[in-house]
Amino acid sequence: MALTGDLKTFSFVDILQVLAKDKKSGVLLVEWKDMIVAYYVKDGQVVFARPVDKVFRVYTDRNFDQLLNKLRIRKEDAYKTVERFFIPRLGSKEGIFSFTPGFIKYESDVPVKYPVEELIMMASRHLTEEEVERKISDELLIFEKTPDADEKVTRANLTEEEKKVLSLVDGTKTVADIRKEAGLDRLTVDRALYGFLAAGIIRRKRKERVQKPSITLDLLTKIIEKIKRL
Repeated sequence: MALTGDLKTFSFVDILQVLAKDKKSGVLLVEWKDMIVAYYVKDGQVVFARPVDKVFRVYTDRNFDQLLNKLRIRKEDAYKTVERFFIPRLGSKEGIFSFTPGFIKYESDVPVKYPVEELIMMASRHLTEEEVERKISDELLIFEKTPDADEKVTRANLTEEEKKVLSLVDGTKTVADIRKEAGLDRLTVDRALYGFLAAGIIRRKRKERVQKPSITLDLLTKIIEKIKRL
């Protein structure tokens, strides 16, 4: 999968959702105005980040463990690069990104201090009104929690406001109801709902199909008898 674009039109919420959904591994390269940063992704999780002076340098190191040794970074400290070079930029819209899957080899597990669900929620707090309208465009939409919502919530590190919004998602309330009952400003509610969707905590509730009653055997027999008498 080739994933490329501009952060002005494709936010980190959406990028992380795509990477997490299929548990992709590879390198997400972002060309910021002031630097180029390579973000290393393992099974959908952002585990490491490093600035590079030239794009091609990213692709010269194909073994992650050897790369850390070369940079003299302990695997246990890899998360610090995510804190420094990724989290502070989650709200930035000035950057061109591309994701290259598969070429980097991870020989062992890498500690994950910031699960992708938490990063998605962090990024969702920076969404603009125009961005949230892409998924929260209809106030009559009804959402329900996913089967593994509780597990994902434990990794998402929600704020108290987000917890309040999530508590109102019950499979019956519309977006309009949640906005009204949350007692929060509309953008805060919509950002939370967008983040929950991207993190796989909630999903749109599908309308139940009303099955039309089938013709009864007794009625069918009467119809056949009438046809015979014609």
